[in-house]
Amino acid sequence: MPRKIDFRLLPILTVIYMWSLIDRTNIGVARISGIDEKLGLNISNRASVAKYTLTLDDNQALIVYLGYAIVELPSNIALRKFGAANWISFLCLGWGFLTFGIGFSKSYSDLVIMRAFLGAFEGGLVPGLLYLLASWYRPYEVQKRLAAFFLTGSFLASFASILAYGLIQVADDPANGGWKWIYIIEGCLTIGVAIVSRFILLDFPDSKRNKFLSPELQACLRNRLLRERGEAESPKVTWSVIKDTLMSWPVWSGAYLFFAGSASSYGFLIFLPLILRNGLGYSLAASFCLTTPPAALSIITGYTTAWLSDKYHIRGPFVIFHSLLSVVGLAMMAFLNSPTPRYVGSFLGYSGTYGVIITGQAWGQNNIRSDAKRAVGTVIQVVCAAIGGIYSALVFRQQDAPNYIPGMIATLLAIGLAAVVAPVSMFFFRRENRLADAGLKVLEGAEGFRYTL
Repeated sequence: MPRKIDFRLLPILTVIYMWSLIDRTNIGVARISGIDEKLGLNISNRASVAKYTLTLDDNQALIVYLGYAIVELPSNIALRKFGAANWISFLCLGWGFLTFGIGFSKSYSDLVIMRAFLGAFEGGLVPGLLYLLASWYRPYEVQKRLAAFFLTGSFLASFASILAYGLIQVADDPANGGWKWIYIIEGCLTIGVAIVSRFILLDFPDSKRNKFLSPELQACLRNRLLRERGEAESPKVTWSVIKDTLMSWPVWSGAYLFFAGSASSYGFLIFLPLILRNGLGYSLAASFCLTTPPAALSIITGYTTAWLSDKYHIRGPFVIFHSLLSVVGLAMMAFLNSPTPRYVGSFLGYSGTYGVIITGQAWGQNNIRSDAKRAVGTVIQVVCAAIGGIYSALVFRQQDAPNYIPGMIATLLAIGLAAVVAPVSMFFFRRENRLADAGLKVLEGAEGFRYTL
């Protein structure tokens, strides 16, 4: 049965996530295709503001994560109410039209406003995808599936730089006017994905909208999940559930890991093309193409980690390994002088970063039992991931171009702290499990539930 679900669920999730990543981060390749000069992003910290804020003043705080925070919990509730196929395709359609519209921006303010609304539509996507995915699988089946759509989507998105290089050739002057075609064509492709996803995407296991499983198989699936999780309660979100989730260490430890991983990943996705082009001196074509190979290594390390982690039912040691791998890679990029070893550092940093994100998310999902708490906890973690993106935007400052050394150091410290959070969490979970084994405590409201280390 899991294989049948995989075939229906994972490919479309991968494609949707891939296009969300492309549309969110294509400002990096647009900046070496003329958007800086046309819209003035090379003035002060306007590039950072354009990525994450509603404000038009360079000195204002970056506040677009408030849009994420506002939409994510209502979005997960709407996901349940309207169904995953309807809601996720609606979100995808919305940011697709906004991406298309950015191609016609005439001023810096046009760009900022449209990217802010794009963020509002994309804000509901990742918590929705995580919530939907976790609802279909048993706890120790989750990480391989997370790796499948996160890593494959990210890897395919890395080819967007090569696609973008082809798209800018449509312009009469690719180095200055090509950025428009990146947004126009990629926006059209996103709209197409939204329409197709409406007819392919699955809803939750208990939804009557799912027709690909027979009633007998649906009952078998529900019993399978019930035996593993011990949950049969209504998935409604209440204030009591929200309060309980806000007081939960598993939620906040997972939230920090998502924050740290996102801070590092945005640095790679958005600023690696700039570092390759302006810091390491590669040609325009090479800068587009060389962003893809680091993502290829992350596929190998990520899938290997996911398989081992699910097989042996452990998460923490793999978080520590990947965070240290990312620290080494970022240190190489920040402190070495030769272009080749600095580029090699991007391979290690990229692999470590995505390993922290995927393993950390699987860890968080495993240690949240109820469906309602998972809906709220996923939102908290994704909000922290958005804050990680803002952190990245703030530390990668325009005045530090072309090498962005302070930004590299700041993200190194953030991802390095994950190597501290993980063993602390393991100690806490082991202690709680021992109390439960001794009959002194009931974990997550269910006899027999134990935290994953």
